[in-house]
Amino acid sequence: MAGLKALIPLDGTKLSESAFELLPLLKTLGFDTVRLVSVWESAWEEEESRGKDEEIGEATEKGQAYLAAYLKQQAEKVRAAGFQVEETVRIGRAADETVDAAKSVDVVLIATHGRSGIARWWLGSVADVVVRDAGCPVLMIGPNVTQDLSSGKISRILLPLDGSEEAEKALPVAAWIAGLTNAELDVVRCMSLAPLAYDPSMSIYSVDLIDAMESSVKEYLAGVQTKLKGTKATTSMMMGGAGELLTQYLEDRPAGLVVMTSHGRSGVRRVALGSVTDRLLHGPSPVLVVREGGGLIAAAKAAS
Repeated sequence: MAGLKALIPLDGTKLSESAFELLPLLKTLGFDTVRLVSVWESAWEEEESRGKDEEIGEATEKGQAYLAAYLKQQAEKVRAAGFQVEETVRIGRAADETVDAAKSVDVVLIATHGRSGIARWWLGSVADVVVRDAGCPVLMIGPNVTQDLSSGKISRILLPLDGSEEAEKALPVAAWIAGLTNAELDVVRCMSLAPLAYDPSMSIYSVDLIDAMESSVKEYLAGVQTKLKGTKATTSMMMGGAGELLTQYLEDRPAGLVVMTSHGRSGVRRVALGSVTDRLLHGPSPVLVVREGGGLIAAAKAAS
């Protein structure tokens, strides 16, 4: 299989360039090309721009030239890391153009960490759209990631599962990355018992039913363990709300990467992909949101 290609959106700040910290990991995974993209958001879309076509045209031309020079400078850093580089300057809405630029890549690598107070750069809001709408996996360094990522070494990977086929699409990718990085893979299945609330006597669940649910989860995890034969993997069952439990799990057992899918909701436009995904994207570890599109899943399956 040909080498994989990654897209890195840059907005001219050191913050956006922190995505380069994961270049060593991309190299380990077989990526050989990086596409750098910057978007000039011209004022032509705003009400006050009417009748100022010439001024806006000049500003756009200068903006494109600035971003082109900026990308050329950043491209040298990426080449020094051993990648081929493509440089693209686009005009329009940053979120839309970034999603469009991701159509022919295998992963989008985007960084949103390091914010100070309520200050936001355009990738802060663009990242929400990209994670939700990009037609390929997205590897995101969230706002609360503080660990040093520059070595490219990963000792532990967290794979959250919920028992669905959709969630298991991340299984071959997580196992593939674990094999290439010699990392331990922690597979965690959370079982929510929310209806039990605070008074077990009011629960709709009987003790026998709870035992049956636990047995079912253990059987499911045993099946997952079989699929992971040859991978350094452990499986765990946790009872309670997945978002809170998984966040605490990462605090107790730090992971260099979280690999997961996210269940999209049709007909409902969401800023975040879901409560669990959103919690983990704002957690202490980078998150790879796996979805169909690009060649990442195919590469993982081919290697298995």
